[in-house]
Amino acid sequence: MLRPCLGYQGETCNRLTDKTYSRCSEHQRQHEAHRRPTARQRGYTTEHERNRATVLAQSRVCWLCGHGGADQVDDVIPKARGGTSTLVNLRPAHGTRPCPTCGIRCNQVRGKAHHTQ
Repeated sequence: MLRPCLGYQGETCNRLTDKTYSRCSEHQRQHEAHRRPTARQRGYTTEHERNRATVLAQSRVCWLCGHGGADQVDDVIPKARGGTSTLVNLRPAHGTRPCPTCGIRCNQVRGKAHHTQ
């Protein structure tokens, strides 16, 4: 079944494709070249996963907005700046799902702020 190419980063494409990923070959190559590395490739180890579970078991109150329902942990000092996966460097934060109170994905907003500095 032919369908229109999804393009890449808002770019429209007039090609039709029968690929299951709905992109023509050119746009699929661009899409794959910019995929985010896996958690393991970014340095998140078994220790991090264990400590993440411990932090979230102790509290689900986001350290960034102060509301409940945190579903991720945030590195107080980001890995890119020498932070570690130790318990003292991890805090609960909203990320995958937005905060049920203020609607913000706190960890993602904070992460974007760190990348622009």
